[in-house]
Amino acid sequence: MSFVLVLLSFTVGQSQSYWFGVKGGGTYMSQTWGSSFSSSASRDPGFGGCADIFVESDDPENKGSLFASLGYHSRGSAFQFLSFTNDFSARQTFLFRNIGAEVGARRPFNIDGDLDPYFTVGIRGEYTLNTNLDKYRQFNSLYYPADEFVKKWTYGFTIGGGFETTVSQFTKYFFDFSIMPDLAFQYIQPPLFNVKDPWTPNQTVDLPLRQARNVSFELKAGIRFLRKVIYED
Repeated sequence: MSFVLVLLSFTVGQSQSYWFGVKGGGTYMSQTWGSSFSSSASRDPGFGGCADIFVESDDPENKGSLFASLGYHSRGSAFQFLSFTNDFSARQTFLFRNIGAEVGARRPFNIDGDLDPYFTVGIRGEYTLNTNLDKYRQFNSLYYPADEFVKKWTYGFTIGGGFETTVSQFTKYFFDFSIMPDLAFQYIQPPLFNVKDPWTPNQTVDLPLRQARNVSFELKAGIRFLRKVIYED
């Protein structure tokens, strides 16, 4: 909670008037891995959700503002394996449920029209609350990712943009799109030997080092409200 208060102070410290609101939408989840699970595995994207609360400094001259946000973000990827009969198995999604904090800047383009475009940049830190990896323990094989190799803390940056429209002096709607690559690994599994092959009875495989880094794309809609401070003599 104290970290959130620091973010709020950083964002609105330049002005007593500020914007606040909520945003949410969908996440196109992907991950870059140091090696694949097998030569017959194809890496697929996953799909999840995201939601944030945020505050933003007031920018009456449309020159730029600072913001801070806190929210839930889905991370992960999916696989589909080729069986011995050359049929694809059911698509399997590996989901990491993260809570993240972000600080950054937003700059409008100041183009006349009903929709005002803007771009944003920011830095993020995230903590993994839990995953869905336990569901794959039924195979009794570290061929699948395991919770003991999940890195709880990750960080990265955000580049994005969007459009907003003014509803009133105190309310705006907006839509934005963000590209969110991580700099830290979400998953690090050291080399493993004689691992049970879940598709070949009585067979084992050797697994090289496996490292996964998140690269996510988020599409969100939101609403912001202005808390305006008016000084009177």
